[in-house]
Amino acid sequence: MDTIHPLLLDGYDKEKIMAEPLYFQWQNDILRKTIYPMREPKLRDFLTYYMEVDLWKQYKDKEIAALKSDVDAYAKAQEAAAVTAYKTYKSLRDYFFVKDVRPYYAKFKPVNEAELTEINNFHALFAQGFPKDIRGEKSFVEGMIQYWVNHRNQRRDAVKSKRRRVENMDPAHPKKAVETQELAALETVTLPMAEQELDQLRAFLKTYDQIEQRKLAWYKLSKGDPNFQPSEAEFLVSYKPETPVTVRDIVRWRVEEYKASLQTKDQYQLLEEIYQRFKNEPKRFPYWLQYMVVHFSGMRYASAHNSWADPKDLLVRLNAADVEKKAKALDDAAIEKLCAEKIAAYERGEGNVPKLARAPEKEWKDKAAMHLLSVKASGPKTRRAGVTGLLVEEAKYDEYSLSTEEALQKLEGMKDKFPAWAWKEIVKLTPLRVNHVTDPNWEKLTPEEEAARNSQEAMELRMVMDAWENYDPSAWRDEHGRSHELIVSRAVCNETAEHCQHIRGILPPGGLTPKPKWYAAKESEGKGAFYTKPTSEKDYVQGASIFWLRFVDKEPNAWQIAKDVKTKSGVGILPNFPPANIGEGKKKKGDNKPAAAPWKYTSGEVVTRERTLTDPQTGTVTRQKQWLRWIHEATVAEVAETADGTMVITFETALPDDDKGTSAVGTFMMPLEWHLSDGAEDSYNRSFVGFVPEGEVPMEHLKTMLDWNRILRKKVS
Repeated sequence: MDTIHPLLLDGYDKEKIMAEPLYFQWQNDILRKTIYPMREPKLRDFLTYYMEVDLWKQYKDKEIAALKSDVDAYAKAQEAAAVTAYKTYKSLRDYFFVKDVRPYYAKFKPVNEAELTEINNFHALFAQGFPKDIRGEKSFVEGMIQYWVNHRNQRRDAVKSKRRRVENMDPAHPKKAVETQELAALETVTLPMAEQELDQLRAFLKTYDQIEQRKLAWYKLSKGDPNFQPSEAEFLVSYKPETPVTVRDIVRWRVEEYKASLQTKDQYQLLEEIYQRFKNEPKRFPYWLQYMVVHFSGMRYASAHNSWADPKDLLVRLNAADVEKKAKALDDAAIEKLCAEKIAAYERGEGNVPKLARAPEKEWKDKAAMHLLSVKASGPKTRRAGVTGLLVEEAKYDEYSLSTEEALQKLEGMKDKFPAWAWKEIVKLTPLRVNHVTDPNWEKLTPEEEAARNSQEAMELRMVMDAWENYDPSAWRDEHGRSHELIVSRAVCNETAEHCQHIRGILPPGGLTPKPKWYAAKESEGKGAFYTKPTSEKDYVQGASIFWLRFVDKEPNAWQIAKDVKTKSGVGILPNFPPANIGEGKKKKGDNKPAAAPWKYTSGEVVTRERTLTDPQTGTVTRQKQWLRWIHEATVAEVAETADGTMVITFETALPDDDKGTSAVGTFMMPLEWHLSDGAEDSYNRSFVGFVPEGEVPMEHLKTMLDWNRILRKKVS
């Protein structure tokens, strides 16, 4: 079993790091890799986006003539970049011309010969089809990527299929050991080999960002001028700007230089830079944004539901069964004595007065009073039931009165009483994971642990654990709104936005569907709230939520469906007229795509649209139906000018460009025009903005969550 190793960081004292405790889940190296697969990239994105804004602000009013040193440095950098770009391009292109790639996969021991053959065959196909000139290169590479993605997905499916089979096999099955080894080979050799090849393909495609236009320029010059002398390689490594250098060029280059400077920094070094930004500009970076950047940047994209369960609730369930068992063992005389003691304690404050007897909360007072009526009843059975119920409520109140930290400490003290499977589940669903996860497979029981969990001996504990784990999948929402602690291990778009609002002192409803109506209702109450169809940058107020619509082929659930909520100015989820067909039904000569009839819209409780598609080859007609749903939510961090125009910086979730099978939570930046656009009819993407001014920011809780001594695990100045 893997153990947590110290984080050896540049600028950090090794002995001090080993002695420092872990405070947050992203500080545990295993949890950082599993919960935060995009940790460093999203921290870098945050720094880069704000640097883009700041550099443009610094340079935009300067004349290029006054920037001679910058222009000279820019020219030298472009010369070096041209050489590097060509070398990278050539190296990767030559790699895909290699007939036998065995040396490149020597790290896999043993190499999967079948997969190696697949890769070699792919290289032969690549070399055979690679275009003779630049005009078709990029599209060819894109096609080869899709080809290999399909192959990689087959390998993923094989892993999933084999894993399901192994997990469902009886531990005594004669093939269990062999198939477990086969699964390990698929997971550690076959699939990683396919992934490595895909990484190389994507790296090659990325080289065209730097080299495609230069290659195209050489091609046109060489074809158009028989006296054109330089070879393609000579032309590509020489830097000759076609237009004068502009201030925008300088700023874009400075941004790239800064981005490159961040590439080798680990999360603590990146957080150190982020801390300096927050410290220097506290008004620019409100507490909610600081909290989200620190604790959610790079988190995986998946529903937060069932990622947390209340440790106090587990203690209650464990103790309730124990209390009931002990009460049942008491004889009638002991019950009568206990009833008298409870009456004295609750009505006269005499004897051993339980905490519940002094409870200030009406809910708990009512529960105690109800059971006390039974305690004072004439029938012995009623009195026994009443005092048993009262004892259970006392135990519950004692546990619910604990702080989270006290509850976790109590569970830690009980660790040796739990079987391995139960302790693993407790750690998975509570903040105990911060310091107790030492196994990369911390979220999955081993076959042996599964067998122990399902045994007859474990039935009583299993029932308690099942009830605890499944009591309320969305319990994290209320708990975070109350405690503001980092308790989830994953989140989707609306859940990420809800975390933002909680730190702003706002408690919005869960899901996507209820929120537009909620914001519209808040607007009607006044107090600065609004719900609007954005028309300019002024609508993107810091802390506001952005909601997007989309038509989808699958009927949405109740938390996604788009119900019409009009803005104060009467703008709804669709244009005020049925959207006209914008030409999808027209076909160009030689177009083999299905001909599409115009969409026909139906509005009501649910908005749908339908059309027919006709296959040009067979004449087959199929009907396509789509539903309108709320697809995404983001939170506005800033609207600012950059060298590339006005941008909206948001905190949200999105799929990463490299299709690693993971998704990212973090900071994103898109053009204002993109945000304001409804998109074309087929890709309808209208958005709305909802805003409620900050409520009571939970400063007391943020003293811990934004304690930079804990975040950086060292004393900060």
